[in-house]
Amino acid sequence: MNVKQGLRYRLTRAFVERFAQPVVGNPPDPETLPQALYVLEKRSLSDLIVLDIVCERLELPRPLAPITLATQTERRRFAFLDRAKRLLRPHDERRRVSKRLQRVQRHAAATDSATRGDEAATPSQGHLLPVLVQWGRAPNRQGSLAQLLLSESWAVTSRLRRLLNLLLNGRDIVVSFGQTTPLEAVAARTDAKDPQAANQQAHRLAQPLRAQLAALRLDVVGPDFSHRRTLALEVATSTPVREALASELSRQAEAAGIEPGSRAHRRLTERLKRRIHRSVESIVSNMTYSTMMVLERLLGWFWNRIYDGVDFLGVERLQSVPAGNQIIYVPSHRSHVDYLLLSYLLFQYGRMIPHIVAGDNLNLPVVGGILRRGGAFFMRRSFRDDPLYGAVFSEYLYLMYRRGHSVEFFPEGGRSRTGRLLPARLGLLKMTLDHHRRGLPRPVTLVPVYFGYEKLIEGKAYMDQLRGAEKRKESVFGVFRNLRLTRQNFGRVVVNLGRPLHLDAWLAGRRSVAHEELPAALGREVMTSINGAAVLNPVNLVALVLLATNRQAIERALLASQINLYKDLLSQSPRDQLFVLPEQDGDGAIDEVLRLEMAAEEGSGSDRVIACDPQQAVLLTWYRNNVAHTLSVPALMACLVFRRRRPLRRAVLLTMVRVLHPYLADELSFTPASGSYERWLKRLENVGLLISEKGTLRAPASGSGDWYRLKLLAQVVMQSLERMFIVIALLDAHRTSGLPRDALQQHAQSSAQTLSRLYGLNAPEFFDRGLFNRFIDALLARNRIRADDHDRLFPQPILGDVMRNAGTVIDGDILQAVLRASNATPVVHHQAAA
Repeated sequence: MNVKQGLRYRLTRAFVERFAQPVVGNPPDPETLPQALYVLEKRSLSDLIVLDIVCERLELPRPLAPITLATQTERRRFAFLDRAKRLLRPHDERRRVSKRLQRVQRHAAATDSATRGDEAATPSQGHLLPVLVQWGRAPNRQGSLAQLLLSESWAVTSRLRRLLNLLLNGRDIVVSFGQTTPLEAVAARTDAKDPQAANQQAHRLAQPLRAQLAALRLDVVGPDFSHRRTLALEVATSTPVREALASELSRQAEAAGIEPGSRAHRRLTERLKRRIHRSVESIVSNMTYSTMMVLERLLGWFWNRIYDGVDFLGVERLQSVPAGNQIIYVPSHRSHVDYLLLSYLLFQYGRMIPHIVAGDNLNLPVVGGILRRGGAFFMRRSFRDDPLYGAVFSEYLYLMYRRGHSVEFFPEGGRSRTGRLLPARLGLLKMTLDHHRRGLPRPVTLVPVYFGYEKLIEGKAYMDQLRGAEKRKESVFGVFRNLRLTRQNFGRVVVNLGRPLHLDAWLAGRRSVAHEELPAALGREVMTSINGAAVLNPVNLVALVLLATNRQAIERALLASQINLYKDLLSQSPRDQLFVLPEQDGDGAIDEVLRLEMAAEEGSGSDRVIACDPQQAVLLTWYRNNVAHTLSVPALMACLVFRRRRPLRRAVLLTMVRVLHPYLADELSFTPASGSYERWLKRLENVGLLISEKGTLRAPASGSGDWYRLKLLAQVVMQSLERMFIVIALLDAHRTSGLPRDALQQHAQSSAQTLSRLYGLNAPEFFDRGLFNRFIDALLARNRIRADDHDRLFPQPILGDVMRNAGTVIDGDILQAVLRASNATPVVHHQAAA
């Protein structure tokens, strides 16, 4: 196309600019752009203008500018792969490769021939960069004329449809840049002499570019939305479901004494088939483009009403995933807002809307239908006793993967009421591994997602549940009642994408792991990856400090100083930790928390104190637990040092950290980076919280400012250590007779509740039964305790060393209270040799 920036181009561009608001799905690598030729799919002036608009906005080389490639100067830096279908000749299927693309290919071949064998010759620096301009994000669907006109066809569209798309979908145009192809690779495939063979070579050149453009389109709009009845029929008639039906039929017929071929057998068969049909109907989603567009506008209004801003970080990590990969989003689950936020943000950034696995408790009248049309498909909380339902759900999930839909599910299985990540529920992860082994057409990539809220919508409900109230069931009336939230302010939200986990590479590194152990290993990896992308906001940082004080009150200046200390320590985290820190300094973070009414300020001038009442303290534990893992290593070091009266050798301290921290890591779903223990130790020395003397380390002088800062840091994980000590003390008290696991859990929980009342530990999760259970599992896995044939647990000798040294870490009053509650022998505070 010979496009000149004359009157026609300027008028067309002015018209397109008036209606078009293109979104850039994935910006290109700027290093390759100076020598990149843009390759567009269709011979279309409107596509070219949209690309020009995007390049101007992003300050990229313009497509109408000249470019020199392979010693040849071209007047324009764009080329088309296909000629658009003409309105009067819609059945013309001929594809003509761009003459510009053929010229570039010939000159690349000539340059390659001239420099072949010349080691001093510099290779060509040119690249081909495929660019997809997607008008609308509704996959092609057979239906009414209106549907066809509003959809982006997989075939080349006519000018009439493009004009209608511009008028109706101008704000829903996505521009996606692919991966560059070096001209050296083009030249290597070009060896033809005659024109006909050269044309064939040009077509072979265009094939991988077309494939890449198709993969980009899949990332933006996904596969076609098949009719719900079609999906249901495909699931119900699949081989795994038919095998499950035959197995269940045989089991029930044998149990009831029904003969095969009898009338009763036929009735049983029909009854089981109806069960399958009902299961399919309760599961299958019904995603529609119109619902997505309405929700996008409605949610945009809602976020603007309740939030000061929504930030989407780590998008570049998602863009690094090769086009066409099967993407599975695995987010933390903090709120019902999570899945709405992620879908909204992905849509805003030009990515495919995921199909979301939702609990059937959300399949409510009216609301369930809206969620289903927005991409949700529902599952029961448990279906171990219903193999037919399990087969149906598993097959539907496999169908979603096989078709190329992106999928989202919450590995925790439910929202965390304590703020900590819950252990991964393995059902969906196991299904994903099984489907991968069964065979999927695309590589599978899991993308962890972390949600960071300054103020949680469900905060009051969580606080009530933490204090013992029953969980309130979801209902339609509850949804409409929450519309009152639009009159409140909930601060900012940050959604941070973690590092993608490529399943093939992950499995290749675990060939020695037994197949039945892979889901648990994958679950730990996913949860660790989520926490590795933690977002620390002002409320998190204030909660870390304020809850470390005796009465949840602290001088404002000291609070600001401690927040700045934590920010300084965390800003030096290794690159494989993707933590996000707030822009505010300590004083700014305090002002934000006061504005959100999460704490109160008392006094004036230099005597100002920041405090929270008991109810606020309970809620702040949720925000502290979100991010406690980020400081778990230095906090453990502080615990091991600040009560000691004699210095501790550096090597001894590091050994103790390596022994103890894995148990904290299990509880907090966090694995520190390699070599981080030594780096954290050095950081604590640099800021004056540890004093180095002749190869030993000690705390600052007791009562000094630095000693108090070290004490506040230690409190970040102190309650976790105290909870672990309760279990160890109980095991030690019954070291000869052993203790049944259930009795150990019950006694530990009861002791923790007593301590919480006696010492004002205003943290309901302190006596959470699940946390005791996780610690017992960790002790068993590391052979620190053993179980006999009657499930009685006995401590190994190393736990005796922990008991003898506990007085150097645990507060003396709490230590003795634990020992009294466990009927253990009182511990004399023992100072380990330096």
